[in-house]
Amino acid sequence: MKIQIELNGPEPIVVSASIAPIEFSTGGFHVDWETLATLREVEPQKAYPVSTFRGFLPPEAVTVGEYWEIDDKSALELLKQLAENPSLQLWVNDDPGQWASLRAYNDDYAEIVFRIHAAFVLTDGFFTPSQFAGCLIIDRHLEQLANFEMSVPPSTLNFDVHRNYDDGRNLTDCGICQIEMNAGQVATRESNYSEEISVDEAQLGLARQFYPAQSIEWVKLEEAVEMAKALNRPIHVVSADGTFMDQSC
Repeated sequence: MKIQIELNGPEPIVVSASIAPIEFSTGGFHVDWETLATLREVEPQKAYPVSTFRGFLPPEAVTVGEYWEIDDKSALELLKQLAENPSLQLWVNDDPGQWASLRAYNDDYAEIVFRIHAAFVLTDGFFTPSQFAGCLIIDRHLEQLANFEMSVPPSTLNFDVHRNYDDGRNLTDCGICQIEMNAGQVATRESNYSEEISVDEAQLGLARQFYPAQSIEWVKLEEAVEMAKALNRPIHVVSADGTFMDQSC
């Protein structure tokens, strides 16, 4: 079943944002490089018009599991609370974009999940989080934003950073950051949605908008050996020292 999602007042919507001090990078850039050591949010709190969040909504009625692109202007408007010069253009791995999907709904709420790939342009380099993952919960009766959350998901490594030196050198590092934005009430996902897909399924679907290779059915080597014997087929093995799923190293 297709549903139309509407978002109106009241205004403004106050968003809290934070970038915690970076405590780890593989090459020590968070200690040696002042720009990275002092990376913080531009504004801890900022008020937005409802129109900013309308850019995250589908342009027409959608079904659960359907995907659409987020408006560039809305994504950048929010990212400017974190960094003075955010960019939807990427210089590493180069899988830009911003996608959203209807994960679930009932008569009361609609839950939208989204994923944004963006970078912060620094005075002497650029900083690329693995991804910005988020969720909006819309009150369908009041047509209001009940909850908004966006963060860089925790991982072994979740950012990539390039430092430009005056002598023309360009060095790369990666590490762990904690970046969060939120507004509205504390998120409590409904347990009685009338239609829904799992969070994992929704996140995989979003990843596939950026990386078509995620449509491949990847299996562990021991499983592949057994399947190859049963099907009498060769095994294609891929070995990598990084991730297939985001913009981190």
